[in-house]
Amino acid sequence: MRRELAGPVPAPVWPAGYGLAPFAIADLPAHHALLALGYSLGGGRVPPFEDWRAALLADSGFDPALVFVAKDARGAVAAICLCWSSAFIKDLVVHPSARRLGLGEALLRQAFLAFAARGAHAVDLKVEIDNPTGARRLYERAGMKEVA
Repeated sequence: MRRELAGPVPAPVWPAGYGLAPFAIADLPAHHALLALGYSLGGGRVPPFEDWRAALLADSGFDPALVFVAKDARGAVAAICLCWSSAFIKDLVVHPSARRLGLGEALLRQAFLAFAARGAHAVDLKVEIDNPTGARRLYERAGMKEVA
């Protein structure tokens, strides 16, 4: 799916009790745990932590400024949007207990704004057609369209 960035990008709206947190290496175990949970609910899997961490940090598309993390008021990771520098959203996962609050859309908007500021013309992602989490509806609400 693709979101063109030619027009205005709405600012994120953070639900009460949640906010954007800066990327921190110390949070990688929590990021991995959330990704593993999200993928298990969607029919996928994430490599073991050490393998995942090494691959993530070594990837040429990895940029810590493009890892958008939503935390709750206690500081727990509630959602993550991990993007590659090529204007590609690699992963977007919201903890099941924090779904339907608007965190996914807020993180998408944050990513769209970041890529627009970098001069990108569009942001892409891949999603399974039969994804059981409602991800496609979220992406469509955020202005993404299916591409061939």
